[in-house]
Amino acid sequence: MLDLLFVTRVFWRSLAAVRNPALWRLLAIPVAVAVGSLIILLVLALQPLSAQFLGMAPATWLIGIGWTSVADIFAWVAAWLMLFAISYGLAALVSGLLIVAQLTDWLGRTAYPQLRRHGSDRTFESAWVSAVSTLVYLAGWLLTLPLWLVPGLAFVLPVGWLAWFNARTLAFDALTNYANDDELKTVRQRFRGSFLVLGAVGALMAHIPIVGFFAASFTALMFSVAALEALSLQRGQTDGAGEIVEGEIIMSSGREQIR
Repeated sequence: MLDLLFVTRVFWRSLAAVRNPALWRLLAIPVAVAVGSLIILLVLALQPLSAQFLGMAPATWLIGIGWTSVADIFAWVAAWLMLFAISYGLAALVSGLLIVAQLTDWLGRTAYPQLRRHGSDRTFESAWVSAVSTLVYLAGWLLTLPLWLVPGLAFVLPVGWLAWFNARTLAFDALTNYANDDELKTVRQRFRGSFLVLGAVGALMAHIPIVGFFAASFTALMFSVAALEALSLQRGQTDGAGEIVEGEIIMSSGREQIR
């Protein structure tokens, strides 16, 4: 189900929460992973990967009709975006496996104190979901590469795959600590559309220069807020995440530190 009001509420509450210095140290970890891995990948793999793309469709199609310079540009751009996708995927995996649990703990204490923890240790399951989703994401990205020649799809496809990846991995990780098995399944189904839109917001941010380095962190925060908000609604509890005053979210106990 797609609930745009839910998506909007989650987005503004995430913006309110990210202003809290208590979160900055935690959110800086995926940023460091994204920046560091991208620099390493660009230095080591950009040239050989662009050469590899030059020998694949659709670059070979462009060369076949005499558009060699266009094929060169396409191969270079595709290689750069592929490396960026890998660096974002690494940052997102770090966020899901190491950061999201701490974010939900902090939000549970400060913004959703009415929520009881019914979750369990799903470390292996979380790692499995992340690993499979990463493989599907990268494989889908590569297999749909020839479709980039269709006007508009060169933008839609990378964003779409990244939106799916965000929703698939982060929704599971964010719900793990607070949802039991039945709730985990039900909430992911009920809010599937909303989670996908939130994933798309993070994917769009990831493709904005400079902002993209912070996208994995902010997306992890959005899904942490979304998971607790969705679980609160699923349990029929009142909204405990603060109140909206002229568009600003007032978070309770906003200065509490990460423990």
